[in-house]
Amino acid sequence: GLDIAEWATIIICCGLVIHGELCNTAMEAIVDLATQELHPLAKRAKDIAAASVYVLSITAAIVGLLVFAHALGFI
Repeated sequence: GLDIAEWATIIICCGLVIHGELCNTAMEAIVDLATQELHPLAKRAKDIAAASVYVLSITAAIVGLLVFAHALGFI
């Protein structure tokens, strides 16, 4: 029994995670295009892009837990 705002929140969070992953993939492709050698800054850029997707995924999971816990009457 989720209302429209809760469904919208879940859908937006899912969309943001997919968007973040696509941006991460694009960033990695750009870095690979810019340099073919192993460079510390290239590794750093890729690691930061991956970390941003990780943080976004954790945030979306927390939002999902809150929404579904509320819908199930736990909070």
